[in-house]
Amino acid sequence: MVCSLALMLATLLQLCHATIYTNDWAIRIRGDLESVNRIAEKYGFTNTGQIGDLKGYYSFRHHETTNRSTTTRLCVSFKVEWLQQQVVQRREKRNSRAGDILSIHAQTLRFNDPVWDSLWYIHCSGESKGCLSRMNIAAAWMRGYTGKGVVVSVLDDGIEREHPDLKPNYDPLASYDVNGQDQDPSPNYSGNADNNHGTQCAGMVVAAANNSQCTVGVSFHARLGGIRMLDGDVTDITEAQSLSFRPQYIDIYLVSWGPEDDGATLEGPGPLTHLALQNGIKTGRHGRGSVFVWASGNGGQKGDHCSCDGYSNSIYTISVSSSTWRGNAPDYLERCTSTLTTAYTAGETEEMVTLGPQQSCSWAPSGTSLSSSMAAGVIALTLDANPLLTWRDVQHIIVRTSKARHLIAPDWRVNGAGYEVSHLYGFGLLDAEGMVKEAERWKQVPSQHECVEEAPIQAIHPGSALTSVYETTGCSTEPRQHVVYVEHVVVRVTIAHSRRGDLSITLTSPSGTVSQLLANRPLDNSTEGFQKWELMTTHCWGEQAAGEWTLKITDTPSQRRDDTELGMLKEWSLVIYGTAEQPYPAHRERARSAEMLTDGPCDPECSDDGCEGPSPQQCVTCLHFFLKFKNNTRMCVSECPRGFWGDRRRCKRCYSSCDSCTGSRSDQCTSCQSGHHLTEGTSTCTAICGDNYYLDHDANMCRKCSENCLKCSSYSICTECSPDTSLQGNRCQRSCAAGFYHDKQGGACEPCHRACATCAGAGVEACKQCAEGYLLEEWKCVSSCSASFYNTEPNPEIADGHRICRRCDPSCLTCVGPSRGNCSGCSSGHSLQEGVCVVNTVCTDGEYQDSDGKCRACDATCLKCTGPQSGDCLSCVSSRALDGGLCVVECAKGKYRSGGRCHLCDHTCATCVDAALASCTSCDTDKFGMERYLFKGRCLDACPEAFYHTKERSCEPCSDHCRLCTSPSHCLKCNSSYYVSDGACVKLECGEGEVEDPDYDGCMACEEGCSKCVLCNFQDGCYKNCPAKTYSVEEEMTCVPCDDSCVSCDEHECYWCETDLFLSEGRCVSECPGGFYGDEDTNDCEECHSDCVTCIGPGDNDCLSCEAGTTLENGECVSDHEVYWKKGCTSCIDVFKQGEKTK
Repeated sequence: MVCSLALMLATLLQLCHATIYTNDWAIRIRGDLESVNRIAEKYGFTNTGQIGDLKGYYSFRHHETTNRSTTTRLCVSFKVEWLQQQVVQRREKRNSRAGDILSIHAQTLRFNDPVWDSLWYIHCSGESKGCLSRMNIAAAWMRGYTGKGVVVSVLDDGIEREHPDLKPNYDPLASYDVNGQDQDPSPNYSGNADNNHGTQCAGMVVAAANNSQCTVGVSFHARLGGIRMLDGDVTDITEAQSLSFRPQYIDIYLVSWGPEDDGATLEGPGPLTHLALQNGIKTGRHGRGSVFVWASGNGGQKGDHCSCDGYSNSIYTISVSSSTWRGNAPDYLERCTSTLTTAYTAGETEEMVTLGPQQSCSWAPSGTSLSSSMAAGVIALTLDANPLLTWRDVQHIIVRTSKARHLIAPDWRVNGAGYEVSHLYGFGLLDAEGMVKEAERWKQVPSQHECVEEAPIQAIHPGSALTSVYETTGCSTEPRQHVVYVEHVVVRVTIAHSRRGDLSITLTSPSGTVSQLLANRPLDNSTEGFQKWELMTTHCWGEQAAGEWTLKITDTPSQRRDDTELGMLKEWSLVIYGTAEQPYPAHRERARSAEMLTDGPCDPECSDDGCEGPSPQQCVTCLHFFLKFKNNTRMCVSECPRGFWGDRRRCKRCYSSCDSCTGSRSDQCTSCQSGHHLTEGTSTCTAICGDNYYLDHDANMCRKCSENCLKCSSYSICTECSPDTSLQGNRCQRSCAAGFYHDKQGGACEPCHRACATCAGAGVEACKQCAEGYLLEEWKCVSSCSASFYNTEPNPEIADGHRICRRCDPSCLTCVGPSRGNCSGCSSGHSLQEGVCVVNTVCTDGEYQDSDGKCRACDATCLKCTGPQSGDCLSCVSSRALDGGLCVVECAKGKYRSGGRCHLCDHTCATCVDAALASCTSCDTDKFGMERYLFKGRCLDACPEAFYHTKERSCEPCSDHCRLCTSPSHCLKCNSSYYVSDGACVKLECGEGEVEDPDYDGCMACEEGCSKCVLCNFQDGCYKNCPAKTYSVEEEMTCVPCDDSCVSCDEHECYWCETDLFLSEGRCVSECPGGFYGDEDTNDCEECHSDCVTCIGPGDNDCLSCEAGTTLENGECVSDHEVYWKKGCTSCIDVFKQGEKTK
């Protein structure tokens, strides 16, 4: 029966639409893989595999157009439960314009990514007049959340996995090419130059930070996958396979496309895609549910409405809208009730930066694609804070933390649960810091219930409104369906109508919240109405389900139809999703006396709680961060200044050597004070890079040397090696005897090929020098010269003096020397005359003899030839040289010109003027992968002492008296009697083992073991870095002890206390003062919640005592008065407890 319906539906579709059918079929079969393959083969199909993670569903492909009898017989098979022929679906990327390529110029940056200061949507720039970053992304980073351990996969036209900003985070396990059916999701630019949409989205989410590349992603430590599925025919199978790819591995699926935003299309997920979404939220992420992030749509200018997009209209997806930083709605925005939240997009004057095609950087195109990408990044930060969140937990946190402030819309309303909501922006702008803070303390919401109520049929009259009221108890008689607190509400309708675009639909909740489920669509002329279509709203979130729900359908006839025709509401059902228990404690507002607050304007950095005056020092609470001073006053700031970090909105001082940090310890630095360098991997700041590290002057970082390096001047240039290894060129490798090489995989010395005297690896191609009895023939060791080569005697000037096979003149088949007169054998059609091969029938220069014995013209580039093609030359005119049968103007790289021919340079040279070793003119990497550097005509594997390696692969001299350097201005080691000072060599006035005494005019002894030093003095000893529990005074070169109870300090305050003590205002205390509690994890005194006088934790339910006018109840400070809501009120008055409650 199911098969019959599928076939009938396919036939009807062919009659009604210009539908494009494919040869792919989706099929559901009972049985194992062997029986599936047997059925496919029996009916002429190929089983191309299971569809994504959908068990029992397979993709069959027919190599010809299937006829009805084939599919009918397939349906009869008792193991076939369902099948569907696939149709091509139009899918539109949701950006409004192409991005322009951005020209990058390096700047001085916090992160060294070139456009860091332009990322207004992530952080507040030091030069900005006001903080634009209201999404608080940088604030979430400052709490230590960067997307670590979270996997985001971008479903689009592919991603550039080799892009320098994506490569560090690329994850092949989260990637697949559905279009090409292979593992590489790279975009195809040859077919469509605009196929960089996926790369743009990926850049917004996970572009790597601090790598001197284009930009920084919102979750720059998350892992990135790419699923290429939009660059080809998109079918239900394509979408289902993409949305169910590795759901136990991928956390977030980012989708920035959908049906056409043309104001007429009504389309949603096919049966397989719907099943993939449903399975994803039920079983993905090991039962916690996959998170599907969707762009809400860009059809506003065409009167489109995202309730007609069944993807963003689904309860399983997080639909994201857009706003400019000024809070304006872009003209392409669609108004709809399924939108959950909003993120920034590019505006008319405020542009955003992302990745461009071909490893470039570009201005990001405005559109909901950009916003949904930012949202995916924020959700990755949230999952970093709490990986145990379910898909519904994520949606609850978004609703609770999104901010309506700054977003301009005429329809902001407060729903029955107290949440502000808009048809343009959902619940407001995402707040990354707010989300990670909620995630830190989040308790999983109760299980989801589904309550379904059916309503009767009614007629729809043109020019009037149909109103249908349904009163529900929230399925209170069915415990497993009972809903008290609402999440999503779905209205499922079947409507017959002669012009669908004339209809508009609203739903009013029992609390009075009005959701416009559908607006008129002027371009929608369809006569098909709605068939079991679902219209979803999030606007009733948190309200109570019980009561009257009112559906209102208005028919506004356009000039294009007969207004006498009646429409018909054939059926509608109300589906309420939510919980039977309250998902989290009701929020109680702090009781405040009205006298303390000012009526005038507050500083922009004050929160909604108000202020006691106009300055940032008079805010009740801060919008972003606050600095607390020793006189117990505080000031609200947009972001913490340099040398401070944000912890629960408070700016705390970094460790003394840190310029910026994520915590107060010495190993939590992100940049360093002047004179110090950030150590890669340890997040510490040091004045001198230690062993296994080198100083990267551009990044001001101590970076790790390569494997086995004890000391180095750059990652690939070792200067000293670890034990059991030796310096070979610039690399530290295990030493092997002559005739052996070091096998990295096995870790042992293995014998070279028998033809090699020395080698770089296995095989005859890896020979460095040939063994006795072997000859070098174009970089290979051979026992005898090949045809067209001749043997030369050893020459100490050429190729280390080994015997060499050189190529004969092109006119010779065999020869005894290099010239045209040294031939010993000729090819067919030629005869040997006194050592020269001549054509049997003589043709003049520029001609050859064809098969008929006639002379024909050579190619114009040839002097002599064997045929008419440019590659048939035997010799060339004087202006050209012969290279493999071609007469070229210039020899290729790695070859030099001599005797009218191109010859190979020595393998160490990139370019040369001769085969001699000292004839190189430039260097590169040799055939063994060894980097080479030009020095006096030779390409060396390491520069000699007092020379440094340049990026141009040459050896250049260091400054005077310098033995080791990385540039003329950065000396690392000086000659005897000199020492390094600010990168230069300075005459050492003191003797060996002495240093200038900072207290007296003389020299003092270095610490034992040092020969030269510049050190700090402490307790009669000298130290390169001050010991623990002390800090350095640079001007006096001394180490000063901290207080007894302090582990880490500077001259201003303590940063880290002994165990069992807490840090309070820079001092170590055993008990925190009033209004603070001791955090056992950080050993800091943290501020209590604003409701509490004393407390045991940060929450509003952790109070121990309360202010006057409030009472302690179960850890909460509640007002002696209670506040009650009256239906229709926008604010409340107090009613005394003894009074009667207002209904």
